[in-house]
Amino acid sequence: METLSVRCNHCGAPLQIGNGTRFVTCQFCQSNLEVKRTDSSVFTEEVAKIAENTGRMAESLGVIELQNEIERLDREWAQKEAGYISHGKNGPHRPSSSLFGLAFGIFFACVCFGMAVAMSNIAGSFHGGFSAMGLVPAGMGVFAIVAAVINMNKGVELERAESAHQARRAELLAKLQQARR
Repeated sequence: METLSVRCNHCGAPLQIGNGTRFVTCQFCQSNLEVKRTDSSVFTEEVAKIAENTGRMAESLGVIELQNEIERLDREWAQKEAGYISHGKNGPHRPSSSLFGLAFGIFFACVCFGMAVAMSNIAGSFHGGFSAMGLVPAGMGVFAIVAAVINMNKGVELERAESAHQARRAELLAKLQQARR
């Protein structure tokens, strides 16, 4: 069997190895070595260093994967949030889940209904009966209530989605900090 002469890359001692040898233990320093072959050379590399480098690369890959997951989550949230925001003449408007919006809608509806009753009474006294004049403010009142309820529901839905996003993001950030240690 043909043997090759190589050096231990840990202590530099000469080693004799066979043509097909892939792993060898140095008889001087007891290092476990992998025999590497290229077209022009044969050399050894410590198995422990290979495992250490592989471990570091795996840790780096885990950090990169977590960073990518956070970026993906943020992009998805930005798209989802953009679907809830309406743009009017005063700029972007985010739906509100507050009771203030609902209370204002109900107040506006009551004003409209009051106007409808007043207009019907006035028009009825001139025409001697029912008048359609009160239908427009009554319709505005119904619209105000429906719009307020829809806005409030969208606000609640948006807050739930935002809360879920923030919880997932915090979880990923904690994992990222742990992976960086």
